[in-house]
Amino acid sequence: MSEEVIKGKVLKHDTQTRTMHWLHLLAFIILGLTGIGFYWDIAGIANIFGGPANASLVHRWAGVVFTVGPILYILLNFDRFSRFVDTITSFSRDDFAWLKTMGGYVPFIKIEEVPPQEKYNAGQKILGILIIIGCILIIITGFPMWLWCDVVSSAFLAICYNVHFWTAIIMILLVLGHFFLAAIHPKSRVEFASMMLDGYIDAEITAEHNAKWFAELQKTE
Repeated sequence: MSEEVIKGKVLKHDTQTRTMHWLHLLAFIILGLTGIGFYWDIAGIANIFGGPANASLVHRWAGVVFTVGPILYILLNFDRFSRFVDTITSFSRDDFAWLKTMGGYVPFIKIEEVPPQEKYNAGQKILGILIIIGCILIIITGFPMWLWCDVVSSAFLAICYNVHFWTAIIMILLVLGHFFLAAIHPKSRVEFASMMLDGYIDAEITAEHNAKWFAELQKTE
């Protein structure tokens, strides 16, 4: 068993992963705020960034950070990212059973036992897939509106605009739900410190919520 587990802790997210998560989240918050300000013409939001012109500039360069940050992380940690994608796209009977009971997170769904999960439970897997798809859609629609708005057709720009806007709305809702479960929900709020602070999570909690992954950690020692 690893030293972290012996001390009652398991390292779930390393420094590079946590840094990338912080960077991407901050860029997303700035993009969300400025985007909402543009769409609903909220002057107060634009004024936070020094006016509409500066808000537009901030939005565009936050988009660059939003794009370049994950690309650099993937290039520097390709094996880790590949394992992550493989994990979130692989669904077992236990994952489907977890989804039927929602892992015990919903109070009115009565369950006797939560099916054992990997490093990420079935809900987190679906969230991961949706976030990746959403990020790709935001990126591939955002840059044409910025860099090629004078050379592409108005019909194409309209498609980009609509996909960009509705994807962003869905992403904001997903992130809010993710924040609630990771930082507020009493059953799962320990996840917040693991991803956003020191990267560690209690071994006892891991053994309960991520039994398959915990068993793998024990086998590798």
